[in-house]
Amino acid sequence: MEAPRKDLDGLKPPFRQAIVWLIHLLEKEKLPITIFETYRGAVRQNYLKESGSSRAGAAQSPHNFGLAADFVLDVDKCPVTNREWPAGTGNFYKDAWDYKTTEAKAAYDRFGELAESIGLEWGGRWRFLDVPHVQMSEWRKYI
Repeated sequence: MEAPRKDLDGLKPPFRQAIVWLIHLLEKEKLPITIFETYRGAVRQNYLKESGSSRAGAAQSPHNFGLAADFVLDVDKCPVTNREWPAGTGNFYKDAWDYKTTEAKAAYDRFGELAESIGLEWGGRWRFLDVPHVQMSEWRKYI
């Protein structure tokens, strides 16, 4: 299985430049958020769909075209809830996708404001929340 790519090499310009600027803004404000995944290949995308972690299959996600990125909380810098995974196993980890604790929600909300301020679309505005996700607005125009 492919591991999540964190590098910016697979991102298309001008989205790559927007992500560089977003990272700069996150660092400037000292937000406890870090990049988790950028470009996704077809095998990984299909795996995520089959596992229920994504609604999109291969060639259906802006990640597959270098036009999306996911960011997560730095769990060493932000109080987060503990999540059991897999469910029922008694194995708990700090939830980098937490959107429940006050600090985590505030960090993700500010992340979304910064992303939108530079023209990106934020998954925190969607009917099904995807607060770690940003993508090029109207991304299909760029494929």
